Order: sequence, then structure tokens, then C-alpha cells
Amino acid sequence: MRKSIILSGLSFLCLASTISIETIYANESTDLYIETNKFIGNDIQLTPEQQSILDSMDSRTQEYLENGMSEPVRYDVKNYSRSRIGDWSWRDGLICVTDQGIGTRRINSWHAAIVVPQRLYSVAEAPGVTEKVRLRSGKWTSSTYTIWQVGVNATSVQQDWNAGQWAGNQVNKPYNTNFWNAKQTNSFYCSQLVWAAYYYTAGVDLNKSDNDIGSAIAIHPGEFVSNPKTTIVYRNK
Repeated sequence: MRKSIILSGLSFLCLASTISIETIYANESTDLYIETNKFIGNDIQLTPEQQSILDSMDSRTQEYLENGMSEPVRYDVKNYSRSRIGDWSWRDGLICVTDQGIGTRRINSWHAAIVVPQRLYSVAEAPGVTEKVRLRSGKWTSSTYTIWQVGVNATSVQQDWNAGQWAGNQVNKPYNTNFWNAKQTNSFYCSQLVWAAYYYTAGVDLNKSDNDIGSAIAIHPGEFVSNPKTTIVYRNK
């Protein structure tokens, strides 16, 4: 029997570059999870609690989006380059979030990454279920989807740099297919990588517990833009 691995909603946040929409399209979210798990050779067994969280994911992502659009874009007080308010920034440690991805009915796919010092104009990201953590170069752009950059309020510039460096040092680690296994550091999904960078270097917990099951925590990228511990410093629209 194949080992059962829970492929979470977060695993769908980065699938666009890995699997075509036609490959994994399904009319119901549960079918989509099953089909995607089959694609990577995993059986799926969801507990009632996990199923409930995934079934209500659309309402939470809509809330994240509404909050992310209603919050003002503020000046990045830790950016000493004198860039204009609301400009894209390559300050190390800034968190990048987008609601771009694939989505069917109850699924709204998001993605997150963090600016790193290892390479100019780059972020560290966990791009998809068949890919390893990598550095990605270039400003994020989209005419259709929303893109944010957020800064962490309670940290110093050095702590932000440390978080970015930590994330960049995770390059080549595999993708974490278990939404609720975010505290381990052997593998990562996109928002787990960002969360862990600040949690393990600065002790700042950006998890809002919106998707947790007891002590099993899960972090959605939308939690970074709808969070009292962060400030939106860039939004593309």
C-alpha cells in the first residue's frame, strides 16, 4: 500500500507552474485534491476537521482578499532607499504575496515568497509539489491578479535580513505536501517557508491560527496580508 500523505489546500497554491489546469481540473474541491494527489502518487485521507477547513477555504480567502484590498498601503519605514510610497521594493525580508494561481469553486489559489540577500532582485519560494525550494528573480507583475508586499512590524532591518537569508538557505529542500505539518523544516510549502523564516530567526509568529487543528498549524499566504503584525507596503492595484 502506498503511504498516505495529506495534500493540503496550500499545495495547490503553487501548482500552476507544475501541472496544467486541464490536468487537475475538477468540479468539486474534494475531487481536485484527490486528482492532484493521484498525479504525484499519493493516496489521500482527510479527517473530518481537515475536510471542514478545506471546504470553508473559499470564505477565508475571500476575507483575506477583502482585507488586503481595504487596508492602506503605507510607507516602509525600514526602507532607506527613499523609494516612493507604494513602490515594489527589494528590501531583504519583505514578504511577497499574490492571489494568482488556479482555482475552482471552493479553491482560491495563492502564493507567497520572501526577498532574500543571496542574489540581487530575488525571492525564495516553494513553487510546487514536484519542485524544490528555489530562488526566483524579477519583480512580480500581473494585470489580472493582486500582488502585495508586506513588512513585519516588530522586527529590525537586521532581523528582516536574517529571515530572508534563512529562507534563501533552504534552497533545494523538497515541497511539503502536508498543510498541517508546518513546524518541521525538512520540506516547505510556500507560506510555510515565509512563516518559518520569521518564526525561527526572530521569534515572530505570523500564523493567525485560521486553519489550525489543535497544535497542528497551517499557514495560508492570505494570513500575511490580513494580519495585525504586518503592514502592506506595496499593492499593484
